[in-house]
Amino acid sequence: MLRWVLLLAMAFGLVKGVQSGWVDVHWNRMLHDLGVPFVPDPDAPGSGPIPSRKT
Repeated sequence: MLRWVLLLAMAFGLVKGVQSGWVDVHWNRMLHDLGVPFVPDPDAPGSGPIPSRKT
C-alpha cells in the first residue's frame, strides 16, 4: 500500500513539475533516443535535425 502511495506522489509531482515549467521535457530528443519514427513539426522553434551524440 505504501508503495502505491509513493508511486502516486511521484507521478503527481512529475505532472505538476511539467505544468509549472520546473521539468522541461524534450519530446523530440526522447523519441529519437527511443528509436520511435516521427515527423517533427516544421514550424516549431528549434525543430532541426538532432545532432548525434558520441558516447
